[in-house]
Amino acid sequence: MASKLRVRDCMTVDSTAVGPQDSLQKVIGLLRRRDIRSIPVVEADKLIGIVTDRDIRQVAPAYPLFRHGEEIRRYTENLRVTAAMTADPMTISPDAPLVQAAKVLETYRISALPVVDGQKLVGMISVTDLLRVFIEQNEEAAEGVERGR
Repeated sequence: MASKLRVRDCMTVDSTAVGPQDSLQKVIGLLRRRDIRSIPVVEADKLIGIVTDRDIRQVAPAYPLFRHGEEIRRYTENLRVTAAMTADPMTISPDAPLVQAAKVLETYRISALPVVDGQKLVGMISVTDLLRVFIEQNEEAAEGVERGR
């Protein structure tokens, strides 16, 4: 059953994205509110990049350890997404086998991949999505382990 799963079956379909001229402060707010680690960057309905929490730490080293919160907020408010984003990120098709997405995430040690149909962003597939599928498929075994405590 797992071998027949496609990325489209497990991806997060989410319209949340940022534009290249949005502030990094907006990205930080979205990452925190949504409890995610990356967000796609879209311009004219086309995926052009991705910003991760790691990218933000590289341009704003005090993130997320806000020592002087207001000062950091002002600094990141003045920085644009383009200052931190990875342009032309790796992507995957919604029709790709789920195991292919897992291999890319593991090989490149990344936490999420934008899912694109042509050049249009249609979702994200993350390590968390893969773990959710794994847990669902192995629920019976997991319940047995919990009962064995």
